[in-house]
Amino acid sequence: MNNFWIVFFKTLNRTLNMLTLASVILVFCLDMWFFDIPAPCQLFVACGKFFYGVGLSFIAAYIFYLITVHYPEVGNVRTVYKVSDFPAMAIVTNIERIFIDMAEKQGRDIKRENLNGELIKDILSSTRCYDDSTLNGVDSQGKTKAKNWLGYIVSVEKTYRSFINDVKPLYSQLDSEYVAAISEIEQCDFSQPIMAMLPFLILQREAQQQSQQNTDSITFGSGLEDFFLKLYNKSQALRKIIEERRLRYKY
Repeated sequence: MNNFWIVFFKTLNRTLNMLTLASVILVFCLDMWFFDIPAPCQLFVACGKFFYGVGLSFIAAYIFYLITVHYPEVGNVRTVYKVSDFPAMAIVTNIERIFIDMAEKQGRDIKRENLNGELIKDILSSTRCYDDSTLNGVDSQGKTKAKNWLGYIVSVEKTYRSFINDVKPLYSQLDSEYVAAISEIEQCDFSQPIMAMLPFLILQREAQQQSQQNTDSITFGSGLEDFFLKLYNKSQALRKIIEERRLRYKY
């Protein structure tokens, strides 16, 4: 069966379905048996005709609703979620890419499915903030040079926020859970608080050990893990919602 019709039937209103079924049974029973039973008074006849008319009217109204409302609505909803799917999932994959790229730089082959809180903490504790990342940039002399991990996370944040802006025009047509999950990521402070905390971590390190080498060895595991984990958890909440909509609307 065509995916459209699968979605069409799966998204039917259960309450309306039950009322329509009850109306069909009522009309069928009245037409087949009850009208042939002699009524003790005209009140029963009037009630029978009234409910028969109501049942037929409800069935006709439901068929009209399916043709004029539900049919085009299913098509529109599937289209909206299909259009939003790429930028919404790009938000998630860009956030996941932070940890996959860090692991890759350490010579570790980690798949997205294997990421979890403990593994992310381990990756962050082995990634020095000022080391070269997997992302290249152009310096003031126009030469290509690897960005350090601080520049990397700033760049990735700009990327996933650009995808958030791509989804925003569709907010009015997406369900509230979908919109809320994206808004949670948008409102999550990420690179700026990390940059703000770093000077304090450097001062703390210098106070403990008078060595520039030790300062340069500061990792993202030096009290910065919470920012990464918070962002990652929000991305996984969004991923779950996106995957649920894919199953529901079959796109």
